[in-house]
Amino acid sequence: MKKIAKTLLMVLLVLVVATSCGKDEPDGKWAKMKWKAPGDLVQIQEGVYQVPLSGGTYTFICENYEPWVVSLYEIGPYVTHETPGPRDAIYGEWCSVKCVKKYVTITFSPTTEDAPHEFDIEFSAGDVFYSLHFLQRNRLY
Repeated sequence: MKKIAKTLLMVLLVLVVATSCGKDEPDGKWAKMKWKAPGDLVQIQEGVYQVPLSGGTYTFICENYEPWVVSLYEIGPYVTHETPGPRDAIYGEWCSVKCVKKYVTITFSPTTEDAPHEFDIEFSAGDVFYSLHFLQRNRLY
C-alpha cells in the first residue's frame, strides 16, 4: 500500500511541476511585432514607406522583439534580386539591412533613374514575422 501511495504522490508531483511552468507566449499566439519608424520617412500605410531618391540610412526599432532579417527582395528597373537569410545582415544591390538587438538599420543607395525601386524586407523573431515595404520613386503615393 505504501508503494502505491508513493507512486501516486510521484505522479501527482510530476503533473504539478509539468503544468505549473508557463510560457511567455502560447504556440501560435505570439504578439505582432511593434515597430517605431524614423520620423524623417514618409509612411504611406502601415509597414509601407516612401524612400527619397537621394537614399539614406534609417533606423527602425522593434519594440517587443529582437528580430533578424529573413530576406531582402529588391525589384528595380532591370533586376529582381532576392538575398536569402536568416542572418543579422543582408546586402543587396541597392539596399543593405543590419539587425543589432532591437535596432534595424536600413541603408538605401541613391538613384537618378525614372524607374522605381521597391524593397521588401522580411523579419522574424521565432514564430512571429513582419515585412517592411519601401518605395523609392520620383513621386509620392
